[in-house]
Amino acid sequence: MIKAILVSLFLAMSACAALAADSAERRIIGFSPDGKWFAFEQFGVQDGSGFPYHDVYVVDVINDAWAPGTPINVRIDDETATPVQARNQARVKAAPELARRKIVNPGFILASNPVTEPEATPGLVRFNPHRNWTGPQEAYSLTLHTTAISKPEACAYSDSDIKLFALKLAVGDGPATEVYRDQALPKSRGCAHSYRIADVIIHEERLKPDRLVVLIHVFTQGFEGSDARFIAVPVAVP
Repeated sequence: MIKAILVSLFLAMSACAALAADSAERRIIGFSPDGKWFAFEQFGVQDGSGFPYHDVYVVDVINDAWAPGTPINVRIDDETATPVQARNQARVKAAPELARRKIVNPGFILASNPVTEPEATPGLVRFNPHRNWTGPQEAYSLTLHTTAISKPEACAYSDSDIKLFALKLAVGDGPATEVYRDQALPKSRGCAHSYRIADVIIHEERLKPDRLVVLIHVFTQGFEGSDARFIAVPVAVP
């Protein structure tokens, strides 16, 4: 009886830990008119502390770099504060940066691969490059591949392998071309142990997209389980 109680207690604690992990939500803000700048926001409540946070990222799509003055990160160190309060503070701080770059075009989501979709494949999405095109199209295939690296000193606490990722893109039946590869683990990414493709977005519909923005779901070991965040990766279409 005691053994059964202990097993039940362990399972309950494990379930609570899984539910308590910090998984950010994301919202796409959009592009500047020329497609050079892309912005999105992510938000949630930190595991462990219970502090709400809200981050706004503005990315240079051509050079794959954060815009000067960004990201905008707001965390309210008060567990009684609400995500809405963090959002309002972040949006006020981000407004001048978004206005300066005229980020008003929402863009088009060509593929979405949410973590809540049981049938989704984490490292693969297939999509057509034109949302409203009714004729024959060559479907694009985007695949994500990971590589384990030597564990950085800052990640010594992690029980998981630390990984980098690469992206390959194929058009129709053509060969897959590598369009992105991590050269190192950015400090801002933390101790990432797994990734999945979240969204594929374009600035506007054209006869042939020349550049895509891929949102990647990044999973790191947090205080109470895996924490999930998003990063934006601009890629050129071969």
